[in-house]
Amino acid sequence: MKNIVFFIMLALSFFLPDIVHGKDYVVRKVINGDTVQLDTGETVKYLGIEAPKLNTKEGGAEFYAREAARYNKKLVFMKKVRLEFDHDKKDPQGRLLAYVFVKNLFVNAELVKLGYAKASVKQPNIKYRETLTSLEEKAIKGDKGLWQETKKDTESYYVGNKRTYTLHRPSCKYVDKIPAKDKIIFRNRADALKIGYTPDKYCKP
Repeated sequence: MKNIVFFIMLALSFFLPDIVHGKDYVVRKVINGDTVQLDTGETVKYLGIEAPKLNTKEGGAEFYAREAARYNKKLVFMKKVRLEFDHDKKDPQGRLLAYVFVKNLFVNAELVKLGYAKASVKQPNIKYRETLTSLEEKAIKGDKGLWQETKKDTESYYVGNKRTYTLHRPSCKYVDKIPAKDKIIFRNRADALKIGYTPDKYCKP
């Protein structure tokens, strides 16, 4: 009986797709908001999401790219991760394409939920399409993270902190604490965000 079960499992292994890596890996390096390097030296691109780019062709980082990279590091750096695959295991660059889990935390989904990444679900890798797109809709409605970039101006001007690259409403309680030499005035949000300023979490400009 045991021999029969063994041969059945062996046969199935040739026909069933390899959905989950059979072991845990440790993240040794965080490259950006959706890409990491494992202790094996392999690079993993998170499947189904797209975080803002740290390095663009024009130079500089996209809005919220640094925040996304920092949060991704907080979630996975030097931690054991489990990889789950979909239809395509690798991209043209040779990177592993995977859904990443730290214990029970679905990292890809967490980044989309909090606005650190956009859902980017493409055929044939659609296993978590509903989950990721639903979380993205909620993030957009809540102006979470990178979705703050498209908010309309509600002030006649904004105050930036040149040292921390944080943008504030003029009425924000933290504005008075900014040294005069570090203050900069913006007539609209877009000008500040374009050069890398991040909206303050307290006053949410």
